[in-house]
Amino acid sequence: MKNLSELKQFVFNGILLEDSFDRLEGEGISIKQGHNEVPIERVEASDFTPRIIHQANKMSSIYTVFFCLENSVRELITDRLAERKGVDWWEICVPKKIKDSVQKLKEQEEKNRYHTQRSSSSIGYTMFGNLAQIILNNWDEFSDLFPTQAWVNARFTDLEMSRNIIMHTGVLPEMEIERIESICRDWIRQVG
Repeated sequence: MKNLSELKQFVFNGILLEDSFDRLEGEGISIKQGHNEVPIERVEASDFTPRIIHQANKMSSIYTVFFCLENSVRELITDRLAERKGVDWWEICVPKKIKDSVQKLKEQEEKNRYHTQRSSSSIGYTMFGNLAQIILNNWDEFSDLFPTQAWVNARFTDLEMSRNIIMHTGVLPEMEIERIESICRDWIRQVG
């Protein structure tokens, strides 16, 4: 019986040790060499602390989700409104407040000609929340894709809070990452 008890204690201690290592890795302290670390290619990784590199790598996958989702929503809006309203859809369908904000950004870019343009189209200058406004203001053109306006608005509201944290180099906890993944899966299933 003593050997079985010692074996159980050994296994239990191993599980506790593995859990401790995982927690340290989660805090950005590298324990398992090469474990889930993506090298920073354009700068020297040694210029930054392991914690910052770990957090950047963790958030980079969420940035990718936002990049893809936000640009696919822009494509959806552009394709749908161009098809249904014609080539002048931007002038016809976009609220004046959004068009004015876009124009200000374009004018600011013109002053800084040395820097590359943000986009070749006006919708590329819209803020994330503006995309929901465009959909809701043109509900007749999008109502066949979504259950309700409230559904669209709720998803954009939740996503925008997390998006702003990521875009300003913040770190999201796992719970928020799971929420983002869930909302994106819902969006993709809904839009097709």
